[in-house]
Amino acid sequence: MFKVDKFNHVLTATFLVYTSILCAVYAYLLFHAVHEIENQAAQIYLQNAQVEVLKELNAIELQLQSNTVDLQHRAMLPKDLSSVSDEELINLLIEHFKQSRPQLHIYSSITANIPAYLTPLSIGFHEFQPEDAQILVSKLPRRNISLYLVYDETNASKLDESTPDIIVGLASVAILICLIGIMVSIILGRKIAAPLKRLTMEVSKAEPQLPLVGHNRADEIGTLSRSFTASIERAKQFLYREKQFSRHVSHELRTPLAIIGNCMSLLKLEHASEDAKATALSRIDRATSNMVQLIETFLLLGREQQNASLSTVNLRQAIFNELDKIDSSNPSDATPAKFLICHDGMVRSDAALLGILINNLLRNALASSNKLVRITLSDNQLLIDNDIVKDLSTSTPGFGYGTEIINRIAECLRCQLTINKNEHRYRVIVTFNDSIQLPVSN
Repeated sequence: MFKVDKFNHVLTATFLVYTSILCAVYAYLLFHAVHEIENQAAQIYLQNAQVEVLKELNAIELQLQSNTVDLQHRAMLPKDLSSVSDEELINLLIEHFKQSRPQLHIYSSITANIPAYLTPLSIGFHEFQPEDAQILVSKLPRRNISLYLVYDETNASKLDESTPDIIVGLASVAILICLIGIMVSIILGRKIAAPLKRLTMEVSKAEPQLPLVGHNRADEIGTLSRSFTASIERAKQFLYREKQFSRHVSHELRTPLAIIGNCMSLLKLEHASEDAKATALSRIDRATSNMVQLIETFLLLGREQQNASLSTVNLRQAIFNELDKIDSSNPSDATPAKFLICHDGMVRSDAALLGILINNLLRNALASSNKLVRITLSDNQLLIDNDIVKDLSTSTPGFGYGTEIINRIAECLRCQLTINKNEHRYRVIVTFNDSIQLPVSN
């Protein structure tokens, strides 16, 4: 069986089938219309013949009443014109029209040789297929006599004889239309399939250029192109998030793993004091907690849609909590930095992610200054500001994320993050655009 596996082949086959059916229906209707026209012509012929028969009958009756029958009719009538019967009048009509209308046969209900198929017919037009005849039945005026006018179409019409030629002609026209339809369908199929082929080639590329071909079209091809474009963009974003996740995890987990490794080495020492072991265990516990927090954060950031769990968060308390974490991770001999916190405020945000964001912003601020960090809470903004200390030999240790991860966390929290850093100053502004500000008294 012929296998159709291409769009233009499907279109060609569909158009060919449609054209064939249309040609067959058209030929049938045309042939039927010709027959109907022939029947209508025969009925008109019978109506005209009926009018002539009645006129001729009236003329003969007038002649009989005036006793002035012409010679043509006189030979067929009896000597006594007053005793002319209806049967004789009918016979006179039959003989009169036999020559003028050879395809017309006239019968009456009183005719002796009336065909059997005429007897049951009612008044009106009839068609008798076996005899190929059109029949008009009527009543003679002032007489209870049925008049049958039979029109023989066998010799009058050449349609039956021409039927084979008509069929051949119609078949030839149908074949010609089908051939033209095939050519048109092939051209249209190639034209319609061309943008689909180009779109397929673009999609099959290793790095398709976006937006794809046909992106601006208003038809189904444009819809398909836009859908492919959106799918490829989502796939690229997913791959990007996967790469970022792997890179961030491998980078950010090195510090807690190194701390855990160092503390384990310390615990294995036989001469280590109990205080040193307790400190090592505490550092292992904090490093483990930070690792869990890191993994949960990266998993959340790696999702296509981040659904943050909103709750009411006290910014001042959140900042103090993160400062405690930073102090607990600093070496005991490190010089503590000074923090100046102004005002207070409460926002609706994700407490865990907000804590991670604040923690890393503070660590980045301390990395450039170990003296004074100013934190200001006003309206819907969190401002972290400090002077940069040049040639700072030591930096605050911990698990700070890079700027890229901080921006991703701010995006997940629907916050606007602005970082300004120059040679003398480090300034970060966090604007809670979608957060509800609830002012709290100092």
